[in-house]
Formats: sequence, C-alpha cells, structure tokens
Amino acid sequence: AGGAAAQTNDSLTFVNAKWNKEKVAKGIEWYQYHFTGEEKIFDAEEFVNVLVVDQKKAKRRFALTALEGKLRRTSQAALDSGAIVAINGSFYNTRPPYNSVCYLKINGEVIFERSGKMGDRDGGAVLIDDRGRVSVEQGDPDDPQWVSTRTEPSIIGSGPMMLQDGQRIDMGTGAFVTLRHPRTAIGTSGNKVYLVTVDGRSKGNSLGVNLNELANILKWLGAENALNLDGGGSTTMYIEGQPEN
Repeated sequence: AGGAAAQTNDSLTFVNAKWNKEKVAKGIEWYQYHFTGEEKIFDAEEFVNVLVVDQKKAKRRFALTALEGKLRRTSQAALDSGAIVAINGSFYNTRPPYNSVCYLKINGEVIFERSGKMGDRDGGAVLIDDRGRVSVEQGDPDDPQWVSTRTEPSIIGSGPMMLQDGQRIDMGTGAFVTLRHPRTAIGTSGNKVYLVTVDGRSKGNSLGVNLNELANILKWLGAENALNLDGGGSTTMYIEGQPEN
C-alpha cells in the first residue's frame, strides 16, 4: 500500500507540475521540468524533457539518420539532416565500426540485420511509414526476425518495450531494468508521439530513472505504447535554436 501511495503522489506531482512549455513549430511542443525539493518524483531529483508531436497537425515528418563507420552527436545529425528536433536512437557498438546492434533500415535500405534471439535490447521497434508517420510496436519473442518482414521504409529496433495498448509489460528484474540511468524513450497515443529524455548520473540535479519509473513517466504523459531507446551517456535531446545543455 505504501508503494501504491507513493506512486499516486508521484503521478500527481508529475501531472500538476508547472511545466515550462514552448511551441517549437506547428504541432510540436516542448515540455521541460526539474523535479526537485518538495516536488521530487521516485524520491529523487529528476530533470525531464518531453517533445510532443501531433502527427495530424505537424508539417514536419519523422526520419532516421545514421552515419556508417563514424560517431556523430545527435545535434550534428540533426543539423546534417535539417531536423528541427531530434533524440538519440538505439543501441550501438561504441568501437569501430560503430554500427547499430539492433535492426536498422533507412529509406528501404537495411543497414543492420539483427540475428539471434531478442534480449532486453530489441523487444520492439520504431516504424516510420512512407508518409513519415511513426508507430511503435512490440516484437514477437518467438520470431527474432519479425521486424525484417515489415514493409515500412524506415525501422529501428530497440527495447525493452515498456507499454503496449496501455498495458505495462513485465521487463524482468535485470540490472539494465532496475538501476537508475539517464534514459531516452519514445511513446505513441493516437496521433501523438512523445519523445522523452530524463537526465541522470548527476547527484543533486538529476539521478536518472529505472525502466519501471520510465514506463510510469510515459504512462502519465498519456502514451499507449512506449519503447526504451539507448540511455546512459547517449541520452540527448536536440531542439533547433536552443543552447547546448
């Protein structure tokens, strides 16, 4: 009961926060809040950024970008591709050839074909159709190659999946799930897409969240489906015209 009460209080704190809101472009809003002091959530300081994209109203469309064989900052990737907002993507090899370690297809070209059973890190995918519209779907654990049968021109695998059709997904009790880190996630509900970053590893500023806490955040925002992306030192949100950090 104590845990349930704490979660209820956290959800009220989150929803009732006086978020700093800014319109980035038609159909794209940026929400930012520093939960600290009396407004801690999960009994910790948390710095949360959210981009809410209304796919019905927004003039811009979603796209994936990758630079094979090289490392590139999210901000540079956004500048190179003319994006007005961007978040980092899925898990990758931090040594040469710096490739994705999850399924990746961009504009019809498969850049990395995942093989083997899906683990923590490839439980779902972000699918972008030929109109640049995003959807998020859970993978089929009985078919590791499920994503390669999809016809969307751009797809990026990641995981674990946190929410599906409004229901929480059991993510297990591994350290990857239960420890707090900076996190990046994407969620969807109807025409809305939620791009979320939570800062972490910064005591007194933002501690970071575990994946169950991240799932709570996506649910409180209103997401029906939600997928964890690459967190830790990769977590980045870019917004055109905003200063670094």
